[in-house]
Amino acid sequence: MSVLFIFGRIHLKKGFFFMGIVRQSATSPYSRSPADARPSRKTSGSGLPDHPPAVKNFRPDVEHAGVEVVRPTDTPFAAVTVESLPPTEVVPIHPAVTTLERYRLRAPATLPAANDSGLRIIKGRTYADIGAGEIVQVRQSAPTGEYRATLVSELKASGPELFFDPQSATWKPGRAQRLGNRGTVIDIDIDALIHQVRNHSAKKQRVHTGLNDAFERKTASDAQLVARGLKQFAPEEAALIRSELRVVEGIFADAAHVAGLNDTETAAVHESFFGSEHRAVASQVAESVARGLALSREYQGRWGEEKFLGVDTDTNSEAWMYKGDFHGRFFLNRKYMRQGELSMSLGHEMLHTNRIDRFHSIGPNAADFFYLDGDMRSLLGGGDPPTLYDVAERGVSELIMRGGLTVDYLNAFSDYHDSFLFGISDYLGIGDDLDLKTAVKLFNANPLMRAHMASNNADSIIYAAKSMQVLHRAKTEYAWLYSLIDD
Repeated sequence: MSVLFIFGRIHLKKGFFFMGIVRQSATSPYSRSPADARPSRKTSGSGLPDHPPAVKNFRPDVEHAGVEVVRPTDTPFAAVTVESLPPTEVVPIHPAVTTLERYRLRAPATLPAANDSGLRIIKGRTYADIGAGEIVQVRQSAPTGEYRATLVSELKASGPELFFDPQSATWKPGRAQRLGNRGTVIDIDIDALIHQVRNHSAKKQRVHTGLNDAFERKTASDAQLVARGLKQFAPEEAALIRSELRVVEGIFADAAHVAGLNDTETAAVHESFFGSEHRAVASQVAESVARGLALSREYQGRWGEEKFLGVDTDTNSEAWMYKGDFHGRFFLNRKYMRQGELSMSLGHEMLHTNRIDRFHSIGPNAADFFYLDGDMRSLLGGGDPPTLYDVAERGVSELIMRGGLTVDYLNAFSDYHDSFLFGISDYLGIGDDLDLKTAVKLFNANPLMRAHMASNNADSIIYAAKSMQVLHRAKTEYAWLYSLIDD
């Protein structure tokens, strides 16, 4: 029976920070061909956008409340009042919304939450947020589909055309201006485009965030993008992804349960993956596991299904994610989508995330300092581990955490080691001009640094979680067996 191993690689390319799971080559696992010329290494944030988009919160609809419309005293129209509804009042005008002076109202406290388009529906009328506690009534034009500010007494909207700004979750006069192509995601332009397409599309087809953005275009330059969102995968492929996501959730859930236990077996697992100083990073590991659990659930939810993209490519990449991608999308090589393997790839990749649009959870922002692969165990020093574990990667991690990391081991995965080098220099507070041999020596000589780097290393976290799941299930089975014996 053949055993397949997966591992990751970092590519630093013009404006992208790529983190992925790639399959070990069957011919020569030690040769890796760089895909691009290596950029200069200047800061530990290389490849990340200077100004990442702000997190967007989409609020669910709640039971509608009423609004009473009160006109300013100088309005030429007669005021129209809906009885038994909480009143609104006109408030002073900010310079940013001067053109909305005749239309602006103060929102009542009982106003229902906005939908995912930033609109509030109240007894058949539509209102849009234009600032904190400030709303205007809007009507959608039938011929063109845009929203315009209106007065309650009007049959046809007379106000300016409004556009939704997802970063501030408010509607503003005027269209968002496009910026030049800088090789990064411009989320406000993307979401404005999505809003317009939704309004103008007669068929109201689903439009996915990040459609044809810089990350998708970069992927399409090396591979064929064949599915955007789970609904575009073949039914059996979509079912596999959903099933493997549930597996990932189970791994993090079981690990979270075991992480709270203070016993010898749990400590042994932590020592294998985080070294002799594992207690110094226990809280960070527990938080990363908790964040992984929350993410695994959100990726199964309403907004998660559009974040999976299917790719056909002849490369050995199994799955990857761009760390600077605010949409948190997985690019999945369909030829490597197999039960039992895909779950570890998904678990690894989601640990790289930080803020993701439409998600409440925030990822642990883990790095790829080093990888864990049983096939490469012979390249490590530190002697053989005393035990063969159910999770083979635990034995490899144990050797590394004893100070057995080698240059040959790191080179077996990639020619690029910026993440590892930055991790060393950042922790020690020294210059970032370290050579790899010196960095490995410093890593092996400092157990506390090894613990901190491992606690922020995606492979260490996901395989530690898997090992803790094995421990949790073993304890559960033994408890059930003992209960039978006692009966």
